[in-house]
Amino acid sequence: MTGSSARPSELLQNWRLVVAATLCSAMGMPTLALFSIGIFAPIFAAEFGWSFAAIMGGLLLSSFLILGVGPFIGRLADRYGTRGIGAVSLAGLGVGYISFAAATGSIVQYYASWFCFALFGMGATAITFSHAISRNFSRQRGLALGIALSGSGLCAILVKLFGNWAIDMVGWRLAIVAIGACPILIGIPLILWGFPRRDAAVAGDENTRAAKAEAADVGLSRAAAFKSRAFWLIAIAFAPIAFANGAPLPNMENILKAVGVAPGDVAQITAAMGISILAGRVIGGWLIDHFWAPAVAAILLLFAMGGCLLLAHDQLTHLHAIIAVATLSAAAGMEYDLLAFLIARYIGVRSFGAVYGILFGVFAIGAGGGPALLGHAFDLSGSYSTGLLFCAGALGGAIIPILLLGRYPSFASPAAKPANQ
Repeated sequence: MTGSSARPSELLQNWRLVVAATLCSAMGMPTLALFSIGIFAPIFAAEFGWSFAAIMGGLLLSSFLILGVGPFIGRLADRYGTRGIGAVSLAGLGVGYISFAAATGSIVQYYASWFCFALFGMGATAITFSHAISRNFSRQRGLALGIALSGSGLCAILVKLFGNWAIDMVGWRLAIVAIGACPILIGIPLILWGFPRRDAAVAGDENTRAAKAEAADVGLSRAAAFKSRAFWLIAIAFAPIAFANGAPLPNMENILKAVGVAPGDVAQITAAMGISILAGRVIGGWLIDHFWAPAVAAILLLFAMGGCLLLAHDQLTHLHAIIAVATLSAAAGMEYDLLAFLIARYIGVRSFGAVYGILFGVFAIGAGGGPALLGHAFDLSGSYSTGLLFCAGALGGAIIPILLLGRYPSFASPAAKPANQ
């Protein structure tokens, strides 16, 4: 450790990868839909008569696809790298998103658009972006993950501001087309420019590249990983985190209206979600590089619990609404990079893609089902209070398996393993 300060910064060495991953994650799946559905949901409800549960059900459909297809994408990334997979998926994702503009009122057609968006965009998820970062970083992995995945915060800021402006200027259909064109026209060139042709083959001298290539094979095999205690503790923790922290965010516009926030303030407060997500990712990434990651996660989960409890009130002041949204968004900003970091530290990066694909799928089921169930609760009762209290309890319960992960393990050097392993 004494010589670590003399080593060149990994962020400076790999800056193109970090920039490309950050901007592409802002246009990836399910981020683009997750932070824009709240804008279009009231329009769909008014124009087509759909319930909020039905509208948010598209997130659940995409989540099941992530669980089914995500592990396959992860294994492809382990074998072939992430550059080509990401570029092709950004194209498919963009086309799938644009298809929402052709909605006719058929709920079957609506879900078909979700299916295409999710299936063809599967390689443009945190599976791909976290894989590239984790394979090419070691000393500054947490910070790099935090920066790269802060793209979701950028999306939360820009897509809400741009989406509301575009709807006023050209209508909701052309607004969808404009948003969906971004992954194709901006994302694909970025990923081809910034991602290495093969992971762990980034900038640096020959010794640095050799060390990174060796580090990329450290950790448990797929079979050992899926049997490990760490894998199951992470899965048990992140399922309720995904559900409880993911449920309020797409519903936030309607939640704030239900607790008495003025309509003019709702757009400003929800757009500010992106700032909190950005802060949560970057600051959280730095913290887990320097402190025990489960403790950092526990503190953030306590803050998120407080946010849910505030929103469960019948009426909120403007200040309390900002605090509630900020705490939930900061915790949401930490989720994907914390998941990637814990996998890399407790399971290793040897089978990172396959393991992350499974756990990301588990996470996606919760994150996709949460908004639909919370929307259904609102449809039935006209209130989000009971659902938000349940979310607060789930976040508190998730702290236990996170803390049970214990100390970081040490993995044997791949050089010491037989060549056939």
